[in-house]
Amino acid sequence: MNQWLARAVNLAAIRDTEELVEKYAAELREELGLHAVCVLLPSADGRRLVTQYEGNELSWAVDDFENPFAHVLQNPEPKLLDEKDRLYWLSDAAFCTLIKDIGCGESVLIQPLSPDAPSVHLIVVLMGKTVELSNLMQSETWLEFSKFFALQWQVASGIERQLDKESVLTESIARIRQEERAREMSVRVRTQLIGNSDVMQQVREQVITAAQSGLTVLIQGETGTGKELAAQAVHNMSSRSNKPFVAINCAAIPENLLESELFGYERGAFSGADKAKKGLLAEADGGTLFLDEIGDMSVMLQAKLLRMLETRKFRPVGAKDEIHSDFRLVAATHVHLREQVERNQFRSDLYYRLNQYPLDLPSLAERKEDLSELTLHFIDAYNKSRGTEVTGIRYAALKFLREYDFPGNVRELRNLIEFSCAQTNSGEEIDIMSFGKRTFHKKTRGGKNSSSKTEKEHPFSQIKNLRQALLNYEAAIIKSRLELYDGNKTKTAVSLNLPKRTLAHKCRKLEIQ
Repeated sequence: MNQWLARAVNLAAIRDTEELVEKYAAELREELGLHAVCVLLPSADGRRLVTQYEGNELSWAVDDFENPFAHVLQNPEPKLLDEKDRLYWLSDAAFCTLIKDIGCGESVLIQPLSPDAPSVHLIVVLMGKTVELSNLMQSETWLEFSKFFALQWQVASGIERQLDKESVLTESIARIRQEERAREMSVRVRTQLIGNSDVMQQVREQVITAAQSGLTVLIQGETGTGKELAAQAVHNMSSRSNKPFVAINCAAIPENLLESELFGYERGAFSGADKAKKGLLAEADGGTLFLDEIGDMSVMLQAKLLRMLETRKFRPVGAKDEIHSDFRLVAATHVHLREQVERNQFRSDLYYRLNQYPLDLPSLAERKEDLSELTLHFIDAYNKSRGTEVTGIRYAALKFLREYDFPGNVRELRNLIEFSCAQTNSGEEIDIMSFGKRTFHKKTRGGKNSSSKTEKEHPFSQIKNLRQALLNYEAAIIKSRLELYDGNKTKTAVSLNLPKRTLAHKCRKLEIQ
């Protein structure tokens, strides 16, 4: 009795079910000198008995009476199978695998264990000499030990299930928070990079991915496509968002001053340096350094920049010691750096160092479907900054803009809308006349202008029939207003200060459905 009590104490401290089963089987083999001990455990759904035996997973359905274990569960009494009895169950392949190494004169004892849970089925299978197993069936002490194991397994299994639930809950909460953060980031970047076109949605997704990657980002795109806005968005979406965003235009600063701006300088480093100045690299420590138009940087300065990117150390002009700065680099250019590399105008090693995460911005001509949203955004921004109330843009004027190529991209559109707002009274919409004498010639990118001199001088130069042009303009206004009110002619008539009958007449005359 004492030896079984001591072995039960060995099981009491174990909370891992797998370890508990191994320890229980080892204790039985050692105490009883058995050939093999195998514990059959319930599956997660309780419909099968499962065990690991010599690297193989064996299982039996609890309601399949083609195996002896189902009978033991049905009638919870031990079953001793000698060589003759075992012949009856040889049609069960899994059972044959379990007893394949049993020796001559040995039997199989199948003992059900019943913890305090009617849905839990445990069976221990003992293989050893027939005489010893027959004597064991008459012993109560080992059975009490086995029942203690069953109760301990139930406790450990409950703890594991609870831990699994907590783990699933933790993962679920983390996933929900990650999804919320992704939605929040998507909304935030949506306010910076405006446009609902497919290409802009892809750009925003890339910006978020680039921000979280921590890689050096190289933004390429035509002039006016919003490269600095994209760089700012990368910074804002990154873990460095609460640190400085330091921007410098490499093309706007003379070459002899760019180095001192980047690296800083000590007092007396050169004529006029009456006091030390902290460089932009040092100011960007912990944050993001944005180098705009990096394609215009001199080859000599490119070499210094490359070394600094590799070591994150630099020496201010006139200084003896190096300074360390932990910053994230975002670079931008309107030129094709790959072509610059091929012409030996840009260092290939620096190009590959910058091009860790390439980000290409589309021209406005490639996303004309965003023009309306961008226009309204710029009108709203103008109203807020100037205290005006320009109510929008007329359909004909917007249609006119859609036919223009905008070689200056979004920047050109913004400047045009700001000019047009200045030409428009509060409470009114921008119309074609608000554009003034701005040049709206169509241009094939990289080619010659397709317009004549007259077209350049005035946007209405192509009108040959004034009467028809007025009818077309009137039709465009009515169609636009009907679209605004989802085809409601009553609201459309009121908004245009027309009797409903007059509106109906014009719709028939102008063939507006």
